[in-house]
Amino acid sequence: MQTPTFDFHSSVRDQSLEREAIASLQSNRIDPKFLYVTPRQAELWRQVFLRHSPIHANPEFARIYHEAFTRALDPFNPAKIFLVGLGCGTGRKELDLFTHLKSHRRQALFSAIDVSHDLVRESAEKLMAAGADHRRSLVCDLGQSAFLGEWLNGVESSLPRLITFFGLVPNLAPSVVARIFRSVLRPGDILLASAHLAPVPDENPAGLPAAMKSVLPQYDNPETLAWLAAAVQLWELEEKLHPIEMKIGQVEEIPAFIGSAKWKTDAPFEKWGCRFSPKVGEPLRVFYSLRYTQSLFEKVLRREGFDVKLLSITSCRQEAIWSISR
Repeated sequence: MQTPTFDFHSSVRDQSLEREAIASLQSNRIDPKFLYVTPRQAELWRQVFLRHSPIHANPEFARIYHEAFTRALDPFNPAKIFLVGLGCGTGRKELDLFTHLKSHRRQALFSAIDVSHDLVRESAEKLMAAGADHRRSLVCDLGQSAFLGEWLNGVESSLPRLITFFGLVPNLAPSVVARIFRSVLRPGDILLASAHLAPVPDENPAGLPAAMKSVLPQYDNPETLAWLAAAVQLWELEEKLHPIEMKIGQVEEIPAFIGSAKWKTDAPFEKWGCRFSPKVGEPLRVFYSLRYTQSLFEKVLRREGFDVKLLSITSCRQEAIWSISR
């Protein structure tokens, strides 16, 4: 099998990552990309996914992907497609989508895009082994998305794009998600996005607190906390912080699970040539995961000017998949 070719955007070069780390710590947070950048972190994330993602225990979660693939492709029927795994992770779901395309005699050129080189390589190799064409894949910070449209045009400008965005919506602020979608979507393209949901009965806001508590164990568990602790260790801050705690809060007015660690000390320290002055008891935000409701997610995207169509939702209302276009 051919060895995949990778591009590395400047956003994942050492100098850029250092600037991002400084800005992040100055804001008393760890940027989400620093949860995935090393091979150890990628492996710890994989263990969280295998142990706690409901897709492994509940066939409903697999059903909605298969259902969404069918419903998305019925009106989208070019013979060849540029399939883009945006935030590809291990590429498992992109492989399922490619298999679906093949069964309907569609050809696909595939590119994997993620912040982790290890995950991009795994995803690209997985789809190439299944028969997908491949030219280049990209290692980059999705938060810096202005360049993505130009890069995709450089790989292939004429084929219609079928873009996956699975598992990322919860870990990016709504404003960042909208900016990414604007960067990659052209008229005629389709983006498939999944979102973890707060399982609120009948979309009644009064049920939100209980719904959030019901899914908290998916985040407040030893595997997730160990994965997050690896980011604290990467920055050599473990002796300055209390253990990470997972709580329910909000990010940009969206319900969220927030993992944070309180500073033990107010002693100034230096990192990356900069001086930082923590405050005892203040939380350093290490992680967040948003939990929309179906109506809230659709409202946010329509407000940003996107066409949004619900393709499938689990009967437990914990996850849904949409088709998004411009």
